[in-house]
Amino acid sequence: MKVYILLVLIICLSAFLRFHNLSNIYVFNFDEEYQATYAWTLVKDPHPIWIGVSSSFLDFYVGPYFTYFTAILLKLSNGDPMLTAYFAAFLGVITTVVTFLIGWRIFNLTVGIVSSLLYATMPLTTFFDQKYWNTMFTPIIVILLFLTLYLVKKSAWFWVGFAALFGTILETHLEPAPLLLIGFYLFLKGGYWKNVKLLIVCLLTFTLFYWPLIVFDVNHNFSNLMAFTKIGNSFNQSQIAFDPILKFKSLADSMGRFWYLKAGNPNADEISFTCNPLTVKAEFKNVVGKYSQRTNAPVFLSVLTLILLLFFLANIRGKKREYKLLAAFLSVGLFSFIIYPGASSEYYILSILVLFIFIPGILISYLNRNYQLLFLSLILIASLFGINTILKTSDEFSLGPKKILISKVMNIVGEESFSIEGRGICHNFEGWRYLFKVYGRVPTQSYTDSSLGWLYPNGISKEPPTYTIILSEDRIPLKEDLSSLESFKEGAYRIYIQKKN
Repeated sequence: MKVYILLVLIICLSAFLRFHNLSNIYVFNFDEEYQATYAWTLVKDPHPIWIGVSSSFLDFYVGPYFTYFTAILLKLSNGDPMLTAYFAAFLGVITTVVTFLIGWRIFNLTVGIVSSLLYATMPLTTFFDQKYWNTMFTPIIVILLFLTLYLVKKSAWFWVGFAALFGTILETHLEPAPLLLIGFYLFLKGGYWKNVKLLIVCLLTFTLFYWPLIVFDVNHNFSNLMAFTKIGNSFNQSQIAFDPILKFKSLADSMGRFWYLKAGNPNADEISFTCNPLTVKAEFKNVVGKYSQRTNAPVFLSVLTLILLLFFLANIRGKKREYKLLAAFLSVGLFSFIIYPGASSEYYILSILVLFIFIPGILISYLNRNYQLLFLSLILIASLFGINTILKTSDEFSLGPKKILISKVMNIVGEESFSIEGRGICHNFEGWRYLFKVYGRVPTQSYTDSSLGWLYPNGISKEPPTYTIILSEDRIPLKEDLSSLESFKEGAYRIYIQKKN
C-alpha cells in the first residue's frame, strides 16, 4: 500500500508539472503546423490517406495513423491545438507510470522510485512531453520494447507485442528503429521463428500497422521503400554529413542538460532544434549561439553522466539478464546515434535518455544504506531544481503571446485581406498561419505557402493583400528598417503592420 501511495504522489507530481500553465507555454512551431495542417485536410474533407509525415533526411514517410489520430483531436476541439497539447502531457504522465512499474518489477523498488521521479521532474523530459508531434511516442515505445524483450523469456507470445511496437515505430518516428535489431537477434537466436503459429500472428499484427504503406508503395512504384537507396546520393550531394565528433558533443551536451536547465529560460529555446548551435547549419551557428537562451550543459554534469553510463556498461558481466538487456539497448542506441549521418537534434537522444534514467537507481541500490541516503538526497535536490525550472519557464516564444498578438492583429485588419511574413533566427517558422486560422482569420498569403501550400491549394489568393503582417523575433536585428511601421510587442515577438497605399 505504501508503494502505491508513493506511485500516486509521483503521478500527481508528473501531471502537475506537465499540465501547469500549458495553455501559455505550449510550443507550436513548424512541425506542429505541418502535422495539424495535414490532419485538418481530413477534418474538412474525410478521405483515405496512405502515408503520414516524412521521418528522415531520405524523405521516408511513416504511416498515416498518427495523422488520423491528430485529425480526431482537432475535430473534437474545432481545430484548437490545445487538445493535442493536453494529450502530449497525458502521454508523458503515462510514461512516468510505466517507468515506475518497470523499474520496480524488473529491477527493484529503488530503481522504480528514482527513475520515475527523475522522469517526472527533469525539465528536459517534461518540456519534450509537452510537445505534440510524432516523436512524442519515442520514450514510451523504447521502454515498452525493453519490457517486451524482457518478458519473451516468460512467454513467447510477448513477441506479438514486439511486432505491434515495430509497427508503431513505422507509424510515428524511426528514432527507436535500431533497437529493433536486438529483438530480431533474440528472435532468431531463440528459435522462435520455428513456431509457425507465433510467426503468423506476429506478421498479421505487424501488417495491421504497415498495410497503408504497402498500399502506397504498390501504387507509387515502391518509392517509399526505395528512399533507403538514396543514401549514397545524399552523401554525394552533401545533404547529410557523417560527423561522429559532432554527435559525441551533442550526446555529452544532452546528458548534462538532462540534469539541469536554467530557470527562467524560454522552453521553446530549450527544445527547438533551430535554437541549438550544435544542430543548425554552420553559417547560423554563431548567430544562434549569440541570441538563443538555450542552456549549455555544465561540463561536470556531462562528464559525470557519461562516467555513470560507462561504469554501468563496463560492469554487466555476470549480472542478471535484465541488466545485460538494458546494456544492449544503451549500446545499440549510442552506436546508432553516433554513426547516424543526419542531424544531431536532441530529440534523437530521447531513446538513450529514457534508458539511462534507470541507471542512477540501479547504482544507488547497490550501495550500503548510508551511501544510499546520501545519493537519494542528491536525486531529490536535482528534482527540486528541476521543478523550479519547470515552474519558472518563460512563455515568451510559446502559445500564450501568439494568441494575444493574433487578437491584436484582428482588431486592426478587421475584415480586410492580409498576408503574413516572418523574421527570425531561432523562431522564424512558428506555425503562424495555422494559429491565425484558429484564433483569428486565415491569411490570404503566407511565407510558409511554398512549403505547406500543397495542403491548401485553394487557400492562397493571388490578389495583393490590404495588410502585410511581419512577425518578428524581437531580440534579433532586422535586415530592413521597419521603424516607420506601426508595431506592438508581446512576449519576445514584435509585429509590424504594413498597409497598402
